[in-house]
Amino acid sequence: MTGGRAPVTKSDRVRWDTRYASGDRRHDEAPVPLLAAWVPGLRPGRALDVAAGLGRHALLLARYGWTVDAVDISFEGLRILKRRAELAGLRVNVVVADLDQFVAPSASYDLIVQTFFLERSLLPRFRRWLKPGGLVYVETHLIGPGAPGHGRFALREGELRQLFRTWQILAFEEGGQVEGDHQTATARLLARRPGKGHTPVRI
Repeated sequence: MTGGRAPVTKSDRVRWDTRYASGDRRHDEAPVPLLAAWVPGLRPGRALDVAAGLGRHALLLARYGWTVDAVDISFEGLRILKRRAELAGLRVNVVVADLDQFVAPSASYDLIVQTFFLERSLLPRFRRWLKPGGLVYVETHLIGPGAPGHGRFALREGELRQLFRTWQILAFEEGGQVEGDHQTATARLLARRPGKGHTPVRI
């Protein structure tokens, strides 16, 4: 992997478990606007929420009838997500996993969502995990002031579009985005896996 994050370790799990247990709720605001705008127009199927955290997007998808697998390194984060789903009368399958080792069957998802977690080596796997015609939504920070890790965990302008240049790009935006009580620069993209097959987009 080039330019991504370091491999997940046990300390990563402890760090995130401690944050969530202490009440840290970063990236726990309303779902990101571009994804939220598209979801009502998608035909529900099976979805994977990568690095799901406390589950704002897993819960959004479940509300619209999706069968959702929410994967994250944090036991505590997924415990909170599971409780939220139960209280809302929703079903979300939570999977505690190190995403460096997580494997899904080929062509098993209609939609994959990854937000504010940059792991470039995952992107080729998304293509394998999606059914032909399936969708991927990716949103994360752009390099600039306030980018995490001084830009190590952020994208260059135009990089996200380039990474998905062989996909059918349905929506792409870069620039300021309100995230909770602050504004951050992000790149955000919805793309369709090439190939004949079912597509969750309602025509």
